[in-house]
Amino acid sequence: MLSTQRPGRAWLGALLALAATPAWASLPPVGFVGSWSAWGYHPRAGEATLQADVCSLDAPYDEPPFTADEDTGKSCPDHAAESPRCTGPFCPEDGVCAGTVVLHEDLNACQREGCCLPGSVRVGGVVNVAPYLQRPAAWPLSADAAVDHSASVDDSPGIARAIECAASLPGYRRTVSFPAGRYVLRTPLRPEHDAMTLEGPELSPDTRPGDPETATLVAIPCNPEQLPGAIQVHKAAWGTRAVDEVRGLWIRNLQVELTDGPRKKANSGIRLNNCSDCAVENVIMRYTPLSPRPPSCKPANLDGITFGMGSGGVIRNVIVDGVPKGGIYLSSIAGYHDTPPILVENCEIRNIDGPITAAGIKIITANVIVRNCEVHHNLVHPADGSTPIRNGHGLWIATQVRIAPDVPSAVPANVLVQDSYFHHNGGAGVVLASVIEGGRPTGIRLERVRTAYNGDHGVHIQAGTGVQLRDLWSWGNGFYGVYMSSRTSLPASSSRVGSVILERPVVFSNSLRATSGSHPGIKIDASNVTIHGGEFARCGASRGRQSSSIQQQCWLSGPTGGQVLFHPEDNVIRGVGARGTSAPEVLACPHE
Repeated sequence: MLSTQRPGRAWLGALLALAATPAWASLPPVGFVGSWSAWGYHPRAGEATLQADVCSLDAPYDEPPFTADEDTGKSCPDHAAESPRCTGPFCPEDGVCAGTVVLHEDLNACQREGCCLPGSVRVGGVVNVAPYLQRPAAWPLSADAAVDHSASVDDSPGIARAIECAASLPGYRRTVSFPAGRYVLRTPLRPEHDAMTLEGPELSPDTRPGDPETATLVAIPCNPEQLPGAIQVHKAAWGTRAVDEVRGLWIRNLQVELTDGPRKKANSGIRLNNCSDCAVENVIMRYTPLSPRPPSCKPANLDGITFGMGSGGVIRNVIVDGVPKGGIYLSSIAGYHDTPPILVENCEIRNIDGPITAAGIKIITANVIVRNCEVHHNLVHPADGSTPIRNGHGLWIATQVRIAPDVPSAVPANVLVQDSYFHHNGGAGVVLASVIEGGRPTGIRLERVRTAYNGDHGVHIQAGTGVQLRDLWSWGNGFYGVYMSSRTSLPASSSRVGSVILERPVVFSNSLRATSGSHPGIKIDASNVTIHGGEFARCGASRGRQSSSIQQQCWLSGPTGGQVLFHPEDNVIRGVGARGTSAPEVLACPHE
């Protein structure tokens, strides 16, 4: 039986990967030791095949969709549009960490090999950061969380020197080793060197916050607007295209606690720009402010882990918890940056709940694989305390408007999502969307994906072409299990939904938020949609209003005053099984 809260995590035995999956995507983690199957989401073997009785999958059906929590409706009366100016002993004299200001951790007197302290370098090019810390006697390295509130501790300059020492060592791979303890970072680390590893003691997905046997990086930024987060890689001035590449950076076995972030310009806890063959593995990142505040007061523009501006590689065995804006953000622009392959696997993204655009995984780039991930309980909490309306998505695959006149729009393409579970999100489980007239997500494939108990639809395709959904299960969602809608306020000629194929969907007991009427499991306001097979069911008269299987109808698109009426064309539906629901139907056009 499939649990409504958290399906079993037993390893499936062997991943069912496409032949098109690149070879590196199936390799074990770098430095792999032991089993990593406990990270992420792994369906039980019995869940991989179609059940004859779909209503046995999730009995006893007693959950509502996730549309609110105990913090819903709490306002932030002192909400600020941008972060405060930098004050205190860790800041530049003018209080602004921006432009050409040299940061204090750049002022190391050492250069390369001159940075190494006696006894800090071990065999194999491993540098221990502990000797480099310039801690006052009152604060020896430990797991004591009270150091977060100290006024005399900043480990950033010392760790920066250890990084420079490691970069000077001979050999291909150099390692910066973090012994167990708590590290205070007033500005982020910048390991902008090839073939470098930043690594702490081994982590498991059940590791407690601040576990004394682990290494925890605590980001307490001197200027949250400009330099938040724990680790940033970007070897050029922000906003320029000419960025030097960093190759083979590995960030492993670290806990990260974020305490503040930007309100105005987006940034991340770990942000890697133009970093090729890079890896973030066995990392647990949490948002933990120095003083408790409701989600509506979180810094609106703080993401969790970002691969941007041509970065590629692996995000594996990661938990991101409570970050305000986006848990994992993949943001390179095809045609402007390189878009090397990115693999996201065995990750759990939860409680992404800030005041704007909260989403578990956000993809605006090309060439991405997401597999064995669980994304849940993400919900927008507006700063004014208003009730969020169907917002806070699990997976958001969307185009993005131009960031400058000479920069093309970002258009996702060639994205594969496998064996993942999107549940209890305030918006939809999965969204494909476009905010531009001439582009839409292309070549998007979902295989063996589950969406359940989301406040809106299980899967909402607002724009996309070349979309394939195979063996999708969608149940218990607030509205439709799958909604394909070409409706838009953009010009009616803009690219929306087209060429969508669903094979063997299992869609049952949806429309839990509907209080009246008859509603379908799949709603189609689009053309060129094909549905082969599948099971549709309403598993009880009191459980949702999904009393029809599939409905399609005409729709209006275009801006006010310029709307055009469209009829569904070239849609093919065959082999559908219905239990307690009506057969597929075409509704009379309500606009004629």
